[in-house]
Amino acid sequence: MCLAVVIAAFLGALTMFFRIDMIVVEGNERYTEEQIIEAAGVQKEQNLVLLNKYKVKQSIFDTLPYVETVVINRKYPDALILTVTECTASAALTGENGTWFMSDEGKILERASQIPEGCARVTGCTLVEPAVGAMAAFADEDSYKFERLLTLLRTAEDKQLLSMIGEIDLSDGTAITFTYLDRFTVKMPWDADIAYKLGNVRTVVEQLEANQTGTINLMNDGRADFIPE
Repeated sequence: MCLAVVIAAFLGALTMFFRIDMIVVEGNERYTEEQIIEAAGVQKEQNLVLLNKYKVKQSIFDTLPYVETVVINRKYPDALILTVTECTASAALTGENGTWFMSDEGKILERASQIPEGCARVTGCTLVEPAVGAMAAFADEDSYKFERLLTLLRTAEDKQLLSMIGEIDLSDGTAITFTYLDRFTVKMPWDADIAYKLGNVRTVVEQLEANQTGTINLMNDGRADFIPE
């Protein structure tokens, strides 16, 4: 009986105290503070202790596709802090009902109306049943293309080269082909060490004149051959 009274008193205290009075949003650029709070589904006077953090995160992900991560912190007695990171469109792929933006983690972000600078156009594959907020999917026979494409996008982003890649062609069964700086066509094997090969590309370009154009062939182990136009 005494335990039941203590539990009831504790739950009553939770209900009475620790109500949200301040909601702080950090890290947002694309979305406004109001959009993120609305997507989170949290309101002032809601109980801070009983807040379902998983539900809040999932609600944000479901509503705002450009949000990549959400960290939720309770700052007692009455503040809730939502820290988000947002992704960008790294690639534009053709699928059902048009062209779609995809992040370098493979998430479909939105249908594309115009492809901005820094977003690579991908050809030679077709998205299957694309849906905003869901992971992109290729046909079963092209599943290996998806993994290698993501590796290329992430590695190029890490090396600050992604904005220099214009179009990525995945149609060749022996090589990944992409344009670079609007001056070069680069070819590399599907099983290449992409980080190493991108380093080769940078090294070759640094040795060329600013007006030179052509093909950078990375198909041979340990070699990067430049073939001028």
